[in-house]
Amino acid sequence: MSQDSQKETLFKSPKRLIIALIAGFLIPIATIGLLISYVRNISLPNAGTDAMSASAITQRIAPVAQVAIQEMPASAASEVADNATSASPTAADSANGEAIAAAIAAIPSAASMAAKSKAGPADAAQAGKALYTQICQTCHATGLLSAPKFGNKADWAPRLKSPVSEIYQYALQGKGSMPPKGGSNASDEEIKAAVDYMLKAVK
Repeated sequence: MSQDSQKETLFKSPKRLIIALIAGFLIPIATIGLLISYVRNISLPNAGTDAMSASAITQRIAPVAQVAIQEMPASAASEVADNATSASPTAADSANGEAIAAAIAAIPSAASMAAKSKAGPADAAQAGKALYTQICQTCHATGLLSAPKFGNKADWAPRLKSPVSEIYQYALQGKGSMPPKGGSNASDEEIKAAVDYMLKAVK
């Protein structure tokens, strides 16, 4: 029997032709559906686990730790300063990191500073003294992190050789271990007033 006659026999009835066409469409679609189902089941966790539940996902993506910043009492700040200055040269480097953290923790929050600044207008000298008391004295009162001590002419002598504008820039932009503006959010004028207050004590 020739191939032409076989084809004629296979598709001679319309019923067979329709079945062949339907099978030609359904078999690939069913195969693709089974493959998709198989791939989706591979990525899912085993039955009976809650690894993909909302609580499990929240627990997995939760931060490892949380930071809480609070004000440090003045007595604790001076104790840290005493420990840092009395430490041996080899231990000074390790104490330096702790001293920086303590100094930053001692800086009042922006909210408390804003509340104090709303208390009433003050002239430049009073604003400088207030900012020194709130922020600068953390390091400058004790010489923490090699900061020049308030009122100590020997500590301030090398700095007084520079113009006042340069000293302002150190305070505004930071120098050495001191962050810009001493880590505060005070205005440039307030920072300059605090510098003037400290310079006045050594002139």
